[in-house]
Amino acid sequence: MARYELRQTMDRTALINNYRRLDDSEQESLRRKLVAALGNHQVITDRDQLLAYSYDATGERHLPDAVVLPEDPEQVVAAVRIAQEARAPIIGRGASTNLSGGTTPLVGGVVVAFTRMNRILAIDETSRTVQVQPGVVNADLQQALADRGFFYPPDPSSHRISTIGGNVAENSGGPHCVKYGVTTNHVLALEVVLADGSIRTLPPVGLAPGLDLASLVIGSEGTLALVTEATLAIRPLPESTKTLLVSFKGIEEATRTVSAIVAEGLTPAALELMDEESITIVEAYVHAGYPRGAGAVLLIELDGSPGDVEADARLVRKVAERMGCLRFEAAHDALQAANLWRGRRAHYGAAARLAPHLWVQDVTVPRPRLAEMMNRVLAIGEEQGLTIVTAAHAGDGNLHPSIPYDPGDAGQVTRLKAADRAILSACVEMGGAITGEHGIGIDKAEYLPLMYNADELTVLGEMKSAFDPSGLLNPLKALWPAKTPDPPSVEPGPLSVAPRSDAEVRDLMRQTAALDTPLTFRGQGRRISHQSGRTIVDMRGLDQIFDLDRDNLSVEVGAGIGAGVLARLLESEGVDLPTIEPFMDETVGGLVAANATTWRSGHGHGWRNFLLAAQWVDGRGRVLRFGRKTMKNVAGYDVAKVLVGSSGTLGAITRITLKLRPRASQVAFMTSEPLPWREARRTVEGLLVRAERPEALLLVKPGGMDHWVIWGLFEGRSASRGTLSTRGLAVQWHEGIEAWLNHERERLNAGYRAMAAERYMRGVSWALDVSRIETDTTVYFCPGAGWYEMMGSRIGASPSVAGDWADVTARVRSIFDPARRLGE
Repeated sequence: MARYELRQTMDRTALINNYRRLDDSEQESLRRKLVAALGNHQVITDRDQLLAYSYDATGERHLPDAVVLPEDPEQVVAAVRIAQEARAPIIGRGASTNLSGGTTPLVGGVVVAFTRMNRILAIDETSRTVQVQPGVVNADLQQALADRGFFYPPDPSSHRISTIGGNVAENSGGPHCVKYGVTTNHVLALEVVLADGSIRTLPPVGLAPGLDLASLVIGSEGTLALVTEATLAIRPLPESTKTLLVSFKGIEEATRTVSAIVAEGLTPAALELMDEESITIVEAYVHAGYPRGAGAVLLIELDGSPGDVEADARLVRKVAERMGCLRFEAAHDALQAANLWRGRRAHYGAAARLAPHLWVQDVTVPRPRLAEMMNRVLAIGEEQGLTIVTAAHAGDGNLHPSIPYDPGDAGQVTRLKAADRAILSACVEMGGAITGEHGIGIDKAEYLPLMYNADELTVLGEMKSAFDPSGLLNPLKALWPAKTPDPPSVEPGPLSVAPRSDAEVRDLMRQTAALDTPLTFRGQGRRISHQSGRTIVDMRGLDQIFDLDRDNLSVEVGAGIGAGVLARLLESEGVDLPTIEPFMDETVGGLVAANATTWRSGHGHGWRNFLLAAQWVDGRGRVLRFGRKTMKNVAGYDVAKVLVGSSGTLGAITRITLKLRPRASQVAFMTSEPLPWREARRTVEGLLVRAERPEALLLVKPGGMDHWVIWGLFEGRSASRGTLSTRGLAVQWHEGIEAWLNHERERLNAGYRAMAAERYMRGVSWALDVSRIETDTTVYFCPGAGWYEMMGSRIGASPSVAGDWADVTARVRSIFDPARRLGE
């Protein structure tokens, strides 16, 4: 039998040696049981074949004990239960293109390879969703959708071989996430298998009651659950695209151009940057057509209607020339555009040709600091005597320094490790995250303390235990063992139930914890019921604005700030947050805690799509902060998003960092003539499959009427020319924001009254049973997001799977509030 050398790039000997491994007899027993349950054709035990599953794109190799190739969820359950009984680690695997060691079987165990679970189960063009198994290759999904006129926006550079299950595990991004968002923005529901062998369904994200556990699973690198099915949001293919290549003297000019493009209110579909060294190696590798000698290039893709694309291209050229670009070129046909993109996607392969191995890092910083970070990376390379080539997703501040090196050269490895730490430290100093889309894996686990304090590291570990008490799912990944800190001391003193600072909230929480006092946190008090025996904490004093970063399109505010106050400030700055309006008097923290749905953000997941970071004080009196003011961050679990819809049960939110977008220059609001239900539904279905979908779309049945009216909001150039083809439908157009705000104000005011009477419900798309609605009931139905509000009567209950997750939810809540004294 051939001999193979299994190796590790970094020294993790102590960590690996302290983990209990199966002995020879236990391994043999495990393999026999797997073969008996799944059959020889679905179990790999031969050492030579196991080698193929011993590594990922990092090149680090560790041999598994067995590999299973399930063909359906029930076989995944069987394999997991056998591994659980044997106390064997369980590692999910797709194509293993990940660059942080996340799928490497570090301490052996059972690799569950999903390559045979590769079916596209259903495509629903009306609701713009697709159901897939985890082994579906991203590029195969794109082709199947393209045949139907749609696409799935997340497209990592590995999309030709990476799988959807792996994309979910890593919360993958890609060039087009600058406009369309990362994986978490497109996952609507998940079917998963937990470490105990139970198969469960995570509800539609942001719609079902209870904690948003799906946000934790997405990006968790298989340490919390194995995904067996995903429901994803898709989009119609744009009518037109244009690829631009703009060259500059240096990185500073290129990044200033990025900020200037954003300042013009333009969001390209893709906005990529490569430095001089990257241009040189890519051209030598694939001859993509990049200008040799340029200090940096921007590769820009625009999409939309043909008219919009041409207008946007003229605007980009104007901005680039104002910033001093060396050359501006538009691809003259699809072949040239494909070659330019082939060059960008070949960056990894080109860099890998420079040495026996390639170390690829992944960091993200606030967009305005991208040039500073890139220059610092180059300086670190010079300090350590290493070649570092860098490419970046410039639109969201995500850069990938690549270091070619020889793992057999001990001196080079030492310098590589020093450079690696210096890059990550510099990133954190600039307010960034140590990984934007590649995950923690085994690569960066030891660097998590750069971002998190002891309390926060403890929370990450407790999150792992809440889902996987046995610790068998992908052990020693995405986390770093941390010593639980001692409980905070309690200092007696005066308490304020109307705190004005984080410190006052912390003191209140610690002292009331000692007294076991039940607390309810309120903003404006619209969405809470006042129960006797509970202390009401008024959070409106936390109304500061800490950071409004127009260039980064982010804002950090105190949770007690009024939504209307913030909306008016953002409007004056030319930016927008679709979840708030100028007339709203509720607090931003209250809206986040309630996950209050607004129909202008109805096609997404509400607040979770805009929440970048949060700080809060939990029931133990710990001040916790998760997230950064970056557009990407997969360093540890996405704990901040669990606050969305948590209703104060996890603690008192004190600060929130939110993602903004440029405010649309033009707005038009449409109202239709009254329509019977079937005709109204048919019309709305036609609007939902349009490439230029309305920004907001609502079906309204006024109380006392049996007909329905369509409300539609259009923004940008589409609003200026009334692009909606109504096909004979009588509509009224109202230009400007005020007409729409008047309707929205009316709806929200009615909604406040209804919610106080517990008439607010959510359901899945088209789940509304119109035959059961009483005539005097006012209904607002947002089919694009699948929620509805009913004022005047109540019919049934929303579909919910919260009961399936009661055990996990209880364990998650106990992390932050073991006494269960928070909330209503």
